[in-house]
Amino acid sequence: MSDEAAAHYRGALEQLALGRRFLRRLFGGCGAPRVAWQIDPFGHARELAATFAQMGYDGLFLGRVDHQDKWARLQRRELELIWRGSDSLEPPRADIFTGDPPGTPTLALG
Repeated sequence: MSDEAAAHYRGALEQLALGRRFLRRLFGGCGAPRVAWQIDPFGHARELAATFAQMGYDGLFLGRVDHQDKWARLQRRELELIWRGSDSLEPPRADIFTGDPPGTPTLALG
């Protein structure tokens, strides 16, 4: 996972590429990640969702979501969705399955 909070877009991509190269060297082809997890972000950027989709990831799980947003999604049964990461790329190039698992921490703002 790249540093989303303070990194420039290019630095985030370089961190992702470096991590994938490390895993490929260590485990071979079977070491490529298929699912991403944003452990403790300060917001969720749709550009990062598009990046994961274009890198071949199948899913993205969120580690922390605003408590009001999570409660509303829970009530509507929308903790899982297909996130359209870009309006300009033809679907499904930037689409990724995204979930906010029940039981993950929430972030109370205010």
